[in-house]
Amino acid sequence: MGEAVIKFGTDGWRGVIAYDFTADRVKIVTRGVCEYLKHKIKTGSKTLKVVIGYDTRFLSEKFAEITASVFKRNNIEAYISTSFVPTPILSAGVLKNNADLGIMITASHNPYYYNGYKVKGSYGGSATMDIISEIEESVNSQVKKYGSDFTSGDEILSSDDNIEKLDFVPEYSKQILNLVDTDAIRNFNFGLLIDPMYGTCQGIYRNILQSLNPKEVIEIHGVINPLFNDINPEPIGDNLRDAIYKLKEKKCKLAICLDGDGDRIAALGEEGNFISSHHIFAIILWYLLKYKQLEGKVVKTVTTSSIIDRICSKYDLELLIKPVGFKYIGEEILAGGVMMGGEESGGLWVKGNIPERDGMFIGLVLLEVLCTTGKTINEILDEIYKDFGFFVYRRLDYEMDFEKKEKVKKSLSRGVPRILKNEGVKKIITIDGYKYVMEDGSWVMIRPSGTEAVVRIYAESDTIEKLNKLHSLGKKAMDAC
Repeated sequence: MGEAVIKFGTDGWRGVIAYDFTADRVKIVTRGVCEYLKHKIKTGSKTLKVVIGYDTRFLSEKFAEITASVFKRNNIEAYISTSFVPTPILSAGVLKNNADLGIMITASHNPYYYNGYKVKGSYGGSATMDIISEIEESVNSQVKKYGSDFTSGDEILSSDDNIEKLDFVPEYSKQILNLVDTDAIRNFNFGLLIDPMYGTCQGIYRNILQSLNPKEVIEIHGVINPLFNDINPEPIGDNLRDAIYKLKEKKCKLAICLDGDGDRIAALGEEGNFISSHHIFAIILWYLLKYKQLEGKVVKTVTTSSIIDRICSKYDLELLIKPVGFKYIGEEILAGGVMMGGEESGGLWVKGNIPERDGMFIGLVLLEVLCTTGKTINEILDEIYKDFGFFVYRRLDYEMDFEKKEKVKKSLSRGVPRILKNEGVKKIITIDGYKYVMEDGSWVMIRPSGTEAVVRIYAESDTIEKLNKLHSLGKKAMDAC
């Protein structure tokens, strides 16, 4: 059939609303999922079942209704969440309701004009590569069958099929509270700011936290704004200016910041300093080992900080390194024996939870760390830096057309760029891109995106000066391709 017309990237299919993410394409994708389910899952007398969630974006609820309508017309039971819902809550709902798949209508942290279609496995986590590849093949066979305009003509846009609705929130709230030490957390005596970034965690996460302490929790951006106030709902950089201001104004000791669909996390320390997912990964891993004495494998994506490697080395833990995408971490979780897993973009997992990244749960674990140790997040980081070394990390994205991106990829595949070779590259890692490790352990990685017109450059070192130099070298190497 040639190149797939609709592609599922690191976390589902995404597109620009009304341009390539349209009602007709949602229909055709869902028809492909229907065909996958009918051929893949041996049901006997059992009726196939799917649960569906959606985020706070423009038309997300309508796209969810269209999706449910297609499933129902293909004799598959479909249930929609009673309101917008974070992705990890939808995933928990898949497991709780013994569904065969879950569908989440969301574009996660992407700009407001995007929407997306995530698929969740029956185990309550991101669909693994074998599932995604079969669904993608099934979807594109439907595309081929119905033509390039994607019109199928036999499903309607209205939601008059009396689709049943389910409230996934209460069971989820009980589930994650059972996974943390609520006795340690209860009645924490410091201000806690939460920023759901106008996304699906608004209200929901506040209620969970206020069940532990109704006095100290402050929420900002807890209203529906499909434009996300002109910021991407991704907890990084300037997107957190309001959170920094409010944390300082209210003298909070911690801010938990969540992306648009609630599966990614970042934080702010008591000084308003940014705490990235790399730092949160290190803090929680340190806590699980030092205070909980847990054992097991650790899984990270190739773009994640090397401080995880150093912690694993000290505690003699097996570390598995995977391509970008939580689905690869999920595969290892399902295989068993994993204590913690995480990725650069903010998706983290801790043993005991469903095999899904979950910003709200990780936020609770982070709160447990502070309450148990009696230290601020910056005091904990200082201790970690002392034991495992200081690090600075940065990712920069460069937009370019497809032809140039492919040229970069082809050039890098031929060998180490001369400008980097002259700097003394010690090791090359070619998992999902080209990562060049220097003699002192610092590194720069050039990674052409598989689904976007973007080349990303990542770098890590122990000083800002070295970090800036690595980024400059990476940019020059990319431009020379």
